[in-house]
Amino acid sequence: MKKITYIGFILLFIFFSNNNAQTDIGKNQKIKIEVEGLSCPFCAYGLEKKLKKLDNIKNMEIDFKKGIVFLTIQDSKKISDEQLKQAVINSGFTPKKIIRD
Repeated sequence: MKKITYIGFILLFIFFSNNNAQTDIGKNQKIKIEVEGLSCPFCAYGLEKKLKKLDNIKNMEIDFKKGIVFLTIQDSKKISDEQLKQAVINSGFTPKKIIRD
């Protein structure tokens, strides 16, 4: 009987752990920033350093060849377009367009 109860607790734990993980995925917001002036990996690194100073960013990918930055933030956290533009400008580049999904 104890073995069945123990297995039941494990199954409940796995179920609720997976359920929370799926819920967190739905709370992410994706942002795409088109940036003028990115031409090399070093440029992308400088931009990445400035954007990482914003607290709410979970994930970041920079395609310097296309001049695009992809950000993922928690939906419950807020980053304004002005904050994003300012971070891009402070890194020496020009923000062209910000698109939120």
